[in-house]
Formats: sequence, C-alpha cells, structure tokens
Amino acid sequence: MTEETKRTGFPSIDKPWLKYYSEEAISAPLPQCTMYQYIWKNNKEHLSDIVLRYYGRKITFGKLFATVEKTAAAFYAMGVRAGDIVTVMSMHTPEAICAMYALNYIDAVTNMVYMTLSEKEILHTIENTQSKLFLVLDAALEKAEAVKSELPCPVVVLGVSDSMPPHIKLGYRLKAKPKRHAFLTWKDFLAKGAGPAPMAEDHAAPAVIVYTSGTTGEPKGVELSNDNLNAVVAQLLATDRNYRRRETVLFILPVFVAFGVSMMHLGISTGLELTLFLQLDADAVGKQYAKSKPNRFVMGPPWMDAIIRHAPTDMRFCIEITGGGEAAAPEKEVEFNETLKSRHARTKYMTGYGMSEFASVVTLNMDQAYCFGSLGVPLAKVNVKIADTETGEELPYHQVGELYIDAPNTMIGYYGKASDTNAVIQTDESGHRWMHTGDLASVDENGFVYFHGRRKRIYLTKTGEGDILKIYPQRIEDTLLKHPSLENCGVIAAPDQARINVPVCYVLLKSEQQDRSELLRQLTDLARAELPEHLQPAAIHILDTMPMTPSGKIDYRALEQLAAQ
Repeated sequence: MTEETKRTGFPSIDKPWLKYYSEEAISAPLPQCTMYQYIWKNNKEHLSDIVLRYYGRKITFGKLFATVEKTAAAFYAMGVRAGDIVTVMSMHTPEAICAMYALNYIDAVTNMVYMTLSEKEILHTIENTQSKLFLVLDAALEKAEAVKSELPCPVVVLGVSDSMPPHIKLGYRLKAKPKRHAFLTWKDFLAKGAGPAPMAEDHAAPAVIVYTSGTTGEPKGVELSNDNLNAVVAQLLATDRNYRRRETVLFILPVFVAFGVSMMHLGISTGLELTLFLQLDADAVGKQYAKSKPNRFVMGPPWMDAIIRHAPTDMRFCIEITGGGEAAAPEKEVEFNETLKSRHARTKYMTGYGMSEFASVVTLNMDQAYCFGSLGVPLAKVNVKIADTETGEELPYHQVGELYIDAPNTMIGYYGKASDTNAVIQTDESGHRWMHTGDLASVDENGFVYFHGRRKRIYLTKTGEGDILKIYPQRIEDTLLKHPSLENCGVIAAPDQARINVPVCYVLLKSEQQDRSELLRQLTDLARAELPEHLQPAAIHILDTMPMTPSGKIDYRALEQLAAQ
C-alpha cells in the first residue's frame, strides 16, 4: 500500500485491513468448483477420517461420499435434474447434510426452509419454487400430513433416528413412538437409486436457497451459488484461525440458516470432526459442550452463561469460540473473556458480522486483528465502505453511515424477486456489486468495523426448542392489517428473559362498536394461520389512540415505553 493510497482517508480505497493478511491470501484465486467437488478434492486422501459424529455413531469421509453418491442416484431416479429445486425442512441430521451435497452433485438446488413454517407457508414455498420433492424431518411430520392432499410433489420423511446407532435408535423410537405415514422413508427413497448419477461442474450455478426477510413482505429466498459458499471457506482459511484436520467441533447450527450451511461446509471442507447436536436448549448445549470438550464452537450470546456454568475449569482444549447472530452486551463479553482466560482457553470470544445475503461472515475479529467492541476487520477478498444515508457518497474514517459491502460471497439474488435484489445490490462502474446492508456502521484507520444500529427493524427471539430466529415486526403488522376491523397496527419486540425478545402488537380499531374479546380471538387465529410460531404475537393490545411521530409515522419508541410499564 503506497503512501498516496494511505492518505485518501476512505476505507474502500485504503483497505487498511489488508495489512493483517499475507500477500498470498490477498492474491490467491478462489475455488472454481462445486461444493461437492470442493469437499471431495480436500478429503479424498483421508477417507478413513471421521467427519460426523451423531449420537455416538461415527461417519467417515468414505461413508459420507458413498452416501452422497447413493442419494444423488435416488434423486436422479426420481426425476430431479440440473436446475431443479428440492425443498428440505430439517435440522442438521446426516440425512439432511447428505441430501444437500447430493443435490449439489447433480447441479440441483436445495431449498432450505425453517422448521417453524406453518402449513400454508410450506405449500407456498413448494409451489413458488416448483419443488420436485419435499424432504421433511419426522419432528415436523404433522404439518406435512395436514397438507398432504395439496402437496404437488412426493414427500420423503427424514427420521431423527435414521443414523443413530442401533441401541440408541431403539430407545429413541420406543420413547418417541414414531407415527405411521404414507410418505417415503429415507430407506425407501435411497432404494430408488438405479446406477450412478452424472456429476455437475457448474460452479457459478445456484446451490442453496435459504430464507431471510427485510422488514416488509414475505420472507425472501436468498440464492447462494457454489462460488459464494466456497468463497466463505477459502477466505476463512486465509485468516489466522489455522484450521487443522481432525480438530473437533460441537455443531449446533441448523442447516436452514445460511450460517449453518456455510459453517457446515467449512467444517467438512477442512477435514474437521463435527459432533452434530440437535438440542438447542442452552443448558443442554452447555452440558454437551462440557462432555465433548470441542476444539471449536460457534454460538451466540444466549449460550454464553450455559458454557460458563458447565465448562470445566481447564479449557486448554478450546482454540476457538466464535459468536454469531446477536451481539453480546459489552459487560457479558468481558465476563466471558475473563472466564476463558482464567480457564486457560487458547482464544477470546471472537465476534464478527454477516448476513444471509453473504452466506456467512464478511468481517471477523482474529488473534492478529482483535479490537474489543468491534465487528472485526473485513475478510481478505471483502471490501467495505460507509455511505451517507442521504446521498450515498462514501464517508471517511470514524463517520457513521450505512454499511455497504462488496464480497465474492454476496448472494446471486433473492429468488424470483429481481426488484428486491436490485434495491439492495448496486453495481458500480467498475463492476463491483455493493450490498446495501441497512445497518449503520463506521470504520477506523486500522480497518475495524463498528456497529451503530439498524436502519431496519429486526430482532432476535428464541423458540421453545432453543432455536435463535429473527422477528420481523412489519411482516406481523402486514398480516394483522388484513383484518378489516384494524385502522393501524404497530409491533415492537419486548425483552423477555426466556426468549430474548417476543413480538407485542398494538392495534387501533376503525370503529369502537365491536366485541373486543372476539376481535382479539380473530387476530390471534389470523396470526396462527399465516405466521410461523416465532412470529406469532405474545400479546395483542387495543389502543384508543396510536402514538405517532411528527412526520406521521408510528412512534415505536413510545410503544416500547408502553410495553415496559
């Protein structure tokens, strides 16, 4: 970097974060292959190494590759071809992982959807994507049963116990008492395969669709290519994380979120040994962490206390704990780092920044580039700028504006929503695709990015099963405003000790001449019918007047104060 470049004062030109990377990391070409080809190339000489542990069962790379090829043959035999979409509604079981790579093997696309989808949403996403098949975890079987007469494609049921060792599988089935159903089982599905399927090579093609949402409308499907997901892995390998084959990981991230898909791909691509743990209850995770003693673990603030409570006093085994999702309170992060240090862990709690639209992280704190309170520095192939929220012009260091990011892992776009894609991704005269994140940030002279709030209203919540999901208030508002009796509706996220945040609704009626109790029942039924469980209101309140700002918008701060009373 020349002295002249250093003097511009603009992060996207100076790129001060590059000083933390080697010249090789900065200039090395990114992989140009499919996801499956990438994991095969990196692990074909290590077929006897364990890649997955599932309730005590050990799955080697050799077994994984064989199962993926067998699964690809079954998909192909059932008519799935390049470019086709298959919807998968599952946690991170071995079957779901094999299905994703098998579809990638034949250049088909995995449409990963939340386990909390309502029956109506299941039908919508399958019809919208014209899915050839629907794979559903047996834990959500009742939803598939409820709409089976309306489903336009065959259904394959993935059993939580399918890959368990025999003695554990028997105990699980006796306790769970699986229900009979008319759909294909995983075993029956695999038996459909008749010879090898053709292997795809289009690395630029879509590989996975995961779902996010802005503050308006229905959730948007984020199309991620092979190149997007491989770029995440390659860039993380260029950091000082120093991933080493056979290191152990406690893996709790569901594959229906982008971060789960990308971190799964990272672990498998680098030869790590992943213990798949499906329970997301904080206490259960803390106990499993103490039992597994993993070298690496990716989590979020809701699990911090449980790790502190259950982890052993000697944590020399710990070489990485990375935080994803919601930012931790500064005092909590200090406490956690002090605990890690006192227990001899070989790392701090490392934070970063990412979005579904980037498949995973784009900025990260590292050993060689760490600053408390920051989101870390951009990855080696990532560029950032801070833009004035009114003019879009780039701002200099320390100025707060909207965070724009140009990264090789930026999504292809929102599935079937070109206008939404064009609204958030702008291509400049040099061909760089800048993602407008909607978040406020600043950058200092050393390249560290600092978060200053959201331009969009998005919050985190936790389900009864421990899943960390997002609350999109405007989606709830739009749903309730379908009721003809409502004049206005405002939704806020109220802090909740058990669930982090819960949605609370305030409504204004068009007329006072109606039965309020009956209306509240109707609104509750409407929310249950059209919204996933985590977006269903914890409470609905009828107001005599809706607080408004001077500009004529709902005063959400006033509603938050009302909820706090």
